[in-house]
Amino acid sequence: MKLQIYTPLGTALNCRIKKVSMETFSGYRTLLPHHIDFTAAMNANVLSYVTEENQERFAACHRGIVVKKGDTVTVTVQKAVLGDTLDELEKIIRLEFKQDEEDRKELNAAMARLEAGLIRGFINLKQGGADV
Repeated sequence: MKLQIYTPLGTALNCRIKKVSMETFSGYRTLLPHHIDFTAAMNANVLSYVTEENQERFAACHRGIVVKKGDTVTVTVQKAVLGDTLDELEKIIRLEFKQDEEDRKELNAAMARLEAGLIRGFINLKQGGADV
């Protein structure tokens, strides 16, 4: 069976697996090679999969859709972080969340500056229009 994980930035994972497990809005699912075709929406969760070499690996996924068709499981998510162990994945996620939080703060500050400039522009327009 093949597992493909896609994000808006591209392919996060493309490998051969024996099984994959994840939580969907309709419950916890484990998909095996001869499982019936399947589609479900996923909330943020940790997806686990077993490689053809019998190694369990993990992917933290942030909201998306999982589709199993034939021998291919395609997961399309907003963001995916891969790790060999849960401990490693936790460390990576903590670093990424910290960076995401810093990026969010910068974006909020930039938006506040834009909003203030827009308001000042409207005030100047209104004052200039009243003088005419």
